[in-house]
Amino acid sequence: MNEANRGLNANTLKLIAVIAMVVQHVTVMFYPEENALHWSLYAVGRITAPIMCFMIVEGYYHTSNIKKYLLRLFIATLLSHVPHALAFGFSPFRFWKVTSIMWCLFLGLLALVIYEKKEIPIFFRLLAVGVSCILSYPGNLNCIVVLWILGFGVFHDSNRKKYTAFFLVMLCYLAEFWVIDAQGIPWIRLVSLAAIPFLLLYNGTLGKKRKWIQYGYYLFYPVHFLILYGIKMLLG
Repeated sequence: MNEANRGLNANTLKLIAVIAMVVQHVTVMFYPEENALHWSLYAVGRITAPIMCFMIVEGYYHTSNIKKYLLRLFIATLLSHVPHALAFGFSPFRFWKVTSIMWCLFLGLLALVIYEKKEIPIFFRLLAVGVSCILSYPGNLNCIVVLWILGFGVFHDSNRKKYTAFFLVMLCYLAEFWVIDAQGIPWIRLVSLAAIPFLLLYNGTLGKKRKWIQYGYYLFYPVHFLILYGIKMLLG
């Protein structure tokens, strides 16, 4: 068997992340009763963010135009804000309080781009990371996403270092639960570690290269929120 046919390509990983995300969002919006089934379904979506962060970094290393890549993510952030707010009942006019994970993905990529510019003094590169973490506050998972992207990016060529960094950020994510007195079950956050087997199966290939697949991945995020919101309104 050809090596490229083994494991999971980028398109397959993205599909896994999308399916897990939809399961979680459907659970939150249509099955809010906090019982064992709710948390089991909700936990499925915990693998989505790590996979998204991982794929952002792969995009960084494979893109031919980083400026266009950043622009696509920023546009996706803008397009996702209102649908995300409508779906979860937030005011779309309070961006500084809550927005989607796309904002964090954009800031994480921006931080990685700046950090990897070795000609910039380390103080200013670290400052850029810190500012990105602060600005990510309104987004879902906020600075955790920024740091996951940094870890995957800076240690891209070493699985040991990469996943050690991922685990350490994961511990910060778990500790954050008590720091901010969050609601829910703290240990559910550890389910994010279940993304690692999928990431280890990544074979470094894109899969079928189609424009509709590339842009569909960005568009699906805001569109699925609008669809779920529409269904919720119809059901009353």
